[in-house]
Amino acid sequence: MSLFSSTPEDAVDKLKADHDAVEDMLDRIKDAAPAEKLKLGVRLANMLKIHMELEEELFYPALRRHGGKKAKLDEGLVEHDTAKIIVNDVLDARNTKDNVIAKLQVLGEQMVHHQDEEEEKGGIFDQARESDLDLVAMLQKMLVRETELKAELKDDGDLPTAEPSKIHIAASE
Repeated sequence: MSLFSSTPEDAVDKLKADHDAVEDMLDRIKDAAPAEKLKLGVRLANMLKIHMELEEELFYPALRRHGGKKAKLDEGLVEHDTAKIIVNDVLDARNTKDNVIAKLQVLGEQMVHHQDEEEEKGGIFDQARESDLDLVAMLQKMLVRETELKAELKDDGDLPTAEPSKIHIAASE
């Protein structure tokens, strides 16, 4: 079962469903009371960690091997790394409540921009659909990995600190 409660047909559908779930969470955060914003922000942070891990571990490297445009993939990884800084800050700041609302606002803006670029005409989702990638088989790998990541959630509801991309851009050219 997917963290994002959808029934996707392939990996691209799953990633798009994740994007929709993130946008729904951002809307909930926007309308929530301050204490609820913090709780939802922690949930969002962990959703994003899982989503980015799936893209970085499975989707981006496979697309890179199957003709995905290097510049778009590199940009996506840099955007992930920037999001990870904010995600980690949100999780670290929840105890002090230090600028968490502002951090969530910026994280939301950045993620919407990033998701729009992945989904735009000619974006990496289109590139994946036009490639010879087996997106159905990749979906199965994503669902297995997502289950493993959910099992890694610590008792306080967090995954380990989000680390910079595991894909080294220069090494994967």
